[in-house]
Order: sequence, then C-alpha cells, then structure tokens
Amino acid sequence: MKLDHSAIETKEVLSWKGLHLLNFSQSSCSQKVRILLSEKQLAYSSREINLKKLEHTTSWYLGINARGVVPVLIDDGDVHIESNDILGYLDERYPSEQSWIPQGEEQAQTARELLALEDQLHPDLRVVTMGFLAPAKMMAKSEEELAAYLANGPEDAYRLEQIAWWREFGRNGINEQQAQDAVLAFHAAFSRLEQLLAGREWLVADHPTIADIAWFINIHRLVLAGYPLAHHPSVEAYYRRMLARPAFAKEISKGPLPVRLLAPLYRLYRKISGTNLGKVYAEVFNDQTEAKVEGAAQ
Repeated sequence: MKLDHSAIETKEVLSWKGLHLLNFSQSSCSQKVRILLSEKQLAYSSREINLKKLEHTTSWYLGINARGVVPVLIDDGDVHIESNDILGYLDERYPSEQSWIPQGEEQAQTARELLALEDQLHPDLRVVTMGFLAPAKMMAKSEEELAAYLANGPEDAYRLEQIAWWREFGRNGINEQQAQDAVLAFHAAFSRLEQLLAGREWLVADHPTIADIAWFINIHRLVLAGYPLAHHPSVEAYYRRMLARPAFAKEISKGPLPVRLLAPLYRLYRKISGTNLGKVYAEVFNDQTEAKVEGAAQ
C-alpha cells in the first residue's frame, strides 16, 4: 500500500533516495520483508525502530505511518506500508530470475487467498505471541507508551483499537477463551495448508513465493510458542524445507540473545506447569466437536 505524499507529516523521508526499511528485529512483519530482500539480494538501508524503546510512538515515526506499526518501506521517497503489500511491490518493482509472485490466474488467486488468510490471523498470532512467548508482565505496554502512541500522531482509528486492546491485555493478560479461539483458527488454517501441500513442496507453485514467506513467519512463531505442529505433518515437513533456505534460517536467528533464549525457557516453564499451548490444543479437541472445527475453517 503506497501512501500519498500528502499523508506524510515527516517530510524528510520524501527526499530519501534508494531503498530504506524502517523495521524492528523481532517484528514478524518486518521479518517477512527482510527475507524477500535477502532472497532477491537487494541492497537497502535498514533503520531499526525499537518497539521496546517506544520509538514507534514518536511524532517522527507516526508522521510516516500513522498506525505506528512496522515495517515501512521507502523507495526513492515513496512510502509503502503493510508487509504483504510490500512483498508484492518489491517483486514487481525489482524483478529477478525467479518471480516471487505466482504466475497464472489460478496460482495468483490461491496466493491472494493465502495472504488474506495470513493477514486475517494477525490478531490470533498476537494472542499466541503475548500469551505464550514470555510472561505477560514483560509483554505488556506501559501507560507511558500508550499515552505517547495516542498523542504523538495524527488521529487514526486503527491506533485507537490497538490502544484499547493493549490496555485490556495489561489488565487481564490472555484469557482461556482467547487462547482456545487462536488454536482453533490456526488448526483450521493449517488444515487448509495440509490440503495444498499434498504431493507438493510449496504452497502455490513449484518454487517458493511470497505466500510461503508470509506463512513461514507465522508457522515459526507458533513453533516458538509451543504449538504442536506434529498434528499437521505436511506443514511440519514444509517448515523444515523452509528452514533449509539460508535467507529464511538467517532471519529467524536474528535478535538479541536474551530474547532468543527466553522463548524456549518460557515454553518449558509453561509445559511443566501444564499451561502450554499444547495443553490448550488438547483441551480444545477433547472438548469441542469436529463440527466446530470445520466451522472455524469456513
């Protein structure tokens, strides 16, 4: 999604030449874009927007993207937001020997559906991330951050919704119903991927596409959080194939060492305490009917 120059309040970026990526090392959406940039061997200038230090709530950043989320791609002064849109833009703007956009209407339509589904699952991915990757007190946003997020940029409905969500999370964390709903949503999505991967290596074409990049990051985040991927054997094998690609593997190895160590330690703690994502999965499918699972997939 390309923003109109009139919507940009931080005017300096309109004069930037070349490719620039405003991103955060631990952001799943930033990871997607960095993978494609690496696969296409595109040179770009990276500027970290440290979400932990509230840099996304500054008037400087909100003057670029009023939603206050990362990543943002700036290409010769043109500002692009929304990670899946950025993936498509990069492949069209900078074609390579292998197209990362599926060719043929049927493949292209399947890719669009998969990207839409991946985007639709962002709230569920946030539930899993905030509920199962680290203690809630570490993940919660302070009132200082929320106040800055509200005050420093132009009025934006999306930002107001996010502030309300974070305030609720800060008060109550992730509840059982939210966790169960997220498990149902991802089970349904992975069941769809299982169908597509029957007898093939990639979701859409005979080579990886932007749909594979988008889904890799989701699957990896679920694995980190302790989702029992073995219930989806074709997806699990597919995940291993993607890990074998250097650009994919390099991307998920990034980030501060304490952060990379915390997820497996916290996952172990949740498993020992009987509150892990695998336990939620078992409870859902012991207590819920297949009809409800099928309904979630529609």
